Amino acid sequence: MNRKKFITTAIGAGLASSLIYKYLNPDSAISSASSETDILKQNKNLSLKAAASNVRKLYGTAISENVVQDINYANLISRECSVAVTEGAFKWIVIEPSPGQFNFAPADQAIKFCAMNHIKLRGHTLVWHMAKPDSLSYPPPLADIQRHFNGVMGRYRQNQTLYSWDIINEVVADRPEEAEDEYGLRKGVKREYVRDIFQIATGIDSSKEFAINDYGCEDTGWKQEKFLNLIKYLKKSGVKLDTVGLQSHMWFSKSYAWNETGFKNFLAQLKSIGVKPIITELDILIDNPLPKTISELDLMVADNYKRYLDACFTGGVDTILTWGLSDKYSWLRHPDYIPKKLLASKDFIRPLPYDANLQPKLARNAILQSFVNANIHI
Repeated sequence: MNRKKFITTAIGAGLASSLIYKYLNPDSAISSASSETDILKQNKNLSLKAAASNVRKLYGTAISENVVQDINYANLISRECSVAVTEGAFKWIVIEPSPGQFNFAPADQAIKFCAMNHIKLRGHTLVWHMAKPDSLSYPPPLADIQRHFNGVMGRYRQNQTLYSWDIINEVVADRPEEAEDEYGLRKGVKREYVRDIFQIATGIDSSKEFAINDYGCEDTGWKQEKFLNLIKYLKKSGVKLDTVGLQSHMWFSKSYAWNETGFKNFLAQLKSIGVKPIITELDILIDNPLPKTISELDLMVADNYKRYLDACFTGGVDTILTWGLSDKYSWLRHPDYIPKKLLASKDFIRPLPYDANLQPKLARNAILQSFVNANIHI
């Protein structure tokens, strides 16, 4: 399936290349596992959204048109989530496929679903190089930005369900050779351009939270450095930038350890700059060598959920969104996006809190326990 078609049908997720990026530091010592006692605790009576609310936090999921038509899944979202993000409904190629021709139906449907279920909604995303009409250059000229932002942001200016906009998504290059200049943004994109589109957004609707969203910044390295420099530049320029979205499509392995200390330092730096980090697209895969059984895999996934979320809450994160609730609808199970290294082990792609039959897994327990314990980090 063509990637653009995949996005247009609002089934897809963030960025396929995130599958090959190691969010882990192989030079670190493998940290000890979280307490299995916590992970094995089962509390079906306490919803994830209630556990989050108890410590003044939000939990939610990505939603799309096709999954909310599954009544059992929709009910699960309603029970577990206080916040949601659309997979495709607000992306340029969907909402304005040709200049001045807007298709608000998918976005309106998402807002209606969220309003009916008392769920806050993030508007994702106004600008993304992977989700634009073929006729539109990247970065889009500011005249096109003005028209697009006026049309989309203007329509939802008074809406109380939609509370946040991802102004731009994945603007930092993955590596130096892909960058426009020493500042590390994608080819054609200058820092001043990013500043300008935030200023355009502010002129249309400053009542919403404004975010910049990216992947691959969770681990210490070149991309994280360039991402931090961009955030510092934008804040120093005086633009309205409230939150930083960390996608968090994560890989963990027995063979190399996650650099937890580096991640906590990163969150501390964001806080010192004056922006709030949130987790926007979390899912967890286990890298080779795979465990022998699904039960072992589920325990590894759960353990890493808890370690990651515990670190997030220590670092001031107050919003967690997984990229789906159930493995049934995970983008990582779609034939076009199954990681090559897991093609022979598709049953081991279990990255979300519920299994394909909408039954809770240990990952849900881990998320719940992280919220329950998060009060010590407030």
